[in-house]
Amino acid sequence: MQKVYLLIFLVSMINFVQAQNNAAIKGKVFDSELKPLEKATVSLVSEQDSLVVTYALTNDKGEFELVRIPTNKELTFFISHVNSSAFQKKINLKPNEKLKMDSIIMKGNFIEEIEITAVPPIRLNGDTLEYKASYFKTRPNANVEELISLLPGLQVNADGTIYYQGRQVQSVRVNNKDFFAQDLKIATRNLDASLIDVVQIIKDKGESKREILDDSQLPIVLNLKMKREFLKANFGKLYGGAATRDRYEAGALINTFRDTLQVSFIGFANNINRQGFDYSELNEHGGMNRAENQNYASYGTNGLMNQISAGVNINYDIKKKLKVNLMYNYVQHDYYYDSRNEVNSFYNEIAEQLSNTDNSNNSRFTHELRGFLRYHIDTTSQVTFSPSLSGNRGKSTSNANGESWRNNLQKVTQGEYQNEDSKKGFNYGHNLYAEKKFKNKWLISINQGISNENSEDYDASNSISRFYLLNDSVFHQVRQQNSNTSTFTLSHKVNLQVPLGKKVNFDVFGHQNLNEETSTEDILNSINSDILQSRNDVANNKGLLNKNYIVGTKWNLKIIKNLPISFGLKWGSFSNHFDYYQKLENRNTQESHWLPDVNLSYKGLNFNYNKELETPRFYSIVTVKSDLTPNYLRMASPFFENNLKENYRVYYNKFFTKSKINLHLSGGFSKNSNSIAHSSTYDIQTSFSSGQFYQAGPTEVKNFYVSFSKTIFQNKNWNLNFNSFGYGILQDTYSKVNTEENIASGFYSNFNNTMTLTYKNAFTFTPMFEFNSNNTKFKFDSENFRSMNNNSKQFGATLLLNNIKNFRLESSYTIKNQVVGINNQRQNLHIVNASIYYPILKKGELKLSAFDILNQNVSNYFGTSSNSTYFNSTTTLRQYFLLGMVYKFLKTENK
Repeated sequence: MQKVYLLIFLVSMINFVQAQNNAAIKGKVFDSELKPLEKATVSLVSEQDSLVVTYALTNDKGEFELVRIPTNKELTFFISHVNSSAFQKKINLKPNEKLKMDSIIMKGNFIEEIEITAVPPIRLNGDTLEYKASYFKTRPNANVEELISLLPGLQVNADGTIYYQGRQVQSVRVNNKDFFAQDLKIATRNLDASLIDVVQIIKDKGESKREILDDSQLPIVLNLKMKREFLKANFGKLYGGAATRDRYEAGALINTFRDTLQVSFIGFANNINRQGFDYSELNEHGGMNRAENQNYASYGTNGLMNQISAGVNINYDIKKKLKVNLMYNYVQHDYYYDSRNEVNSFYNEIAEQLSNTDNSNNSRFTHELRGFLRYHIDTTSQVTFSPSLSGNRGKSTSNANGESWRNNLQKVTQGEYQNEDSKKGFNYGHNLYAEKKFKNKWLISINQGISNENSEDYDASNSISRFYLLNDSVFHQVRQQNSNTSTFTLSHKVNLQVPLGKKVNFDVFGHQNLNEETSTEDILNSINSDILQSRNDVANNKGLLNKNYIVGTKWNLKIIKNLPISFGLKWGSFSNHFDYYQKLENRNTQESHWLPDVNLSYKGLNFNYNKELETPRFYSIVTVKSDLTPNYLRMASPFFENNLKENYRVYYNKFFTKSKINLHLSGGFSKNSNSIAHSSTYDIQTSFSSGQFYQAGPTEVKNFYVSFSKTIFQNKNWNLNFNSFGYGILQDTYSKVNTEENIASGFYSNFNNTMTLTYKNAFTFTPMFEFNSNNTKFKFDSENFRSMNNNSKQFGATLLLNNIKNFRLESSYTIKNQVVGINNQRQNLHIVNASIYYPILKKGELKLSAFDILNQNVSNYFGTSSNSTYFNSTTTLRQYFLLGMVYKFLKTENK
């Protein structure tokens, strides 16, 4: 932590030194009727390099203040507002100068008046914030993610997620159309920044005519408006590469845009553990700091993966009334796992150790088809239909062997295990929404949702086990099992919104929800016999049907400025029908609850409280006792109660334009009326055990998230930014061993800090520090339940050098402190990566990459569960050298 404090101190000192020679501007803006103009955009742009120096929005009194302005520099001062003509003025400030501009009067917009002025770099167009891309300089061939990282108020995290003033961006659109909506990184990491004219930040309420008094809860959407000349264009890129250890990668992104029609194709294949479309394999395994990478903290997926994927996305707007989107995607995953596991279990004076190895091959094939259709009947009514269809199949094989023993090396068990598994599934779902707004501004909406998921699973296992304490018995067991599961969900919602003026409205609604889950098994089993016998007497056939009927109202008020309030109350009738397929008498429950919901907002600070009811988890329902395994008895647990959950959440979002700080803080607390836990018994004399889910007591979950970013300085040559984000989760879990019950408080957290120094887009240096925590503390001291602390740290840096005689160099070095044994032994890993790029064929680039040069990459895990601690080590992606090429193309109607 000392390094974190030192980093914060250095940032503060740089800030302080810089502030000594900076200037400031204060002012007040009026509209053409001499009234204070709120939400006008005030910005400063450098004349020399057209970079945005700073910006701010006027408050409700029309006031603004710009601080830390560079001096002795030619600047353009802009003010813009959607209802006024733009204002601009050339200025050059002296050190420590405080310029006052108290009487700026904006001219109104008139249709007859034609006035050509420079477009402001940032402006608020209604509720949409717009950034003019040409004012934010990126390197040649940079993608959209690099452009976004330069925009004030926006932050791009290492995993590609985007935050605007502390709130996560939910989707990215291109020309206000969905672009492979399942993954926003496809747009941000694969479209060139040079295509973009304007980046828009939208608080999205869709195309609904609902009255919104508090927009702080609306999802954030980022829309990329392309330059006019690219609205009719063909563009994209192709890439491929081959590497040592039989590694490879290949991919293509091809787009055809024609005004109201957009067609995009994407396809890729690789066996370097990348699960998405991206050019550089170092993106997800070691970092680099090029814009399409920025993920130096992840070192690969457990196991080795080969993935093939292809998809097409089509958007078509028909005569302004009909909007259509169609997306198809095919994915094939092939995984190989080779792992070693160690477990220590404690039973008073007995400590038992288990060690086993396991290797498996898994394949999965998925087809997915999604559609979207929205039809505007007229200006007051619309209908939206969103269907989805998917099918999947998969198969896997695995082989394992292991043994267990006690303190005095006394053998307990020994065995070998083989398994074959095949699965297939089919899913359908849709959402139908319709709304109508009447002349009195009342709005009625109807929503129907259907989801139907079905799967079949065939599992065949063959094992030979020796139990030394159970009369030194040897069992050869063969099992074949077919399982069929289905989940059907149906919901209907009707809502009437009634506005009572511009500051108050209320909703009256009714919901009907139905959810049905079923599972059946067909079991053949043999022990020390060549004949398979039916064991459907222990098949866990079960069904759970939930029916909910809810009516309620919600009121929205904005009587006090900057203090929107909403409060609601709903009454629900909840019924559960437990179906035990005639093995037990079926059971029905019914209960009703009042469920409140309150939300308060004030200038970025938000508080929410609500109640909800959760039905029992289907997986924990066990209908009958099962003795299929020779030394284990699965006990029945056929019934559980609903969980009444109370949720509290507080969060704060703020972008400080004066200091260029983006801050988000949030905290949550949930209280569960009951929980589901696992109970086990173990006979230390015979090694015979049993297990059962049971209804446990109340639990609590606490969580927090913090995100902080600051532009320390930015000018023509230099740019220094600091980013920090982290989260933590603290949750309770009950468990019981040999009738002794305990409560584990598990704490999981991650903190990531980076500082990025850039010089003329030719040099980028990014030091980083990351801290991870996985700790468990039990409420009651016990020999059996052992608390555990697993903290890991990473230090490192990435270096990017551009245009070294046309070459480009990327490199990263990380020291990763990681667990390497069951007793939490530690080891420092040194992860080194490098890539060299060279331009060819004008729009192409040749690359030579080396991943994990020192061949030290490993994937280990250490944790605790109930009375056991466990360690896992899995084969993962290791050292390879890759030679590849990428080629970009762009063809417009004019070229």
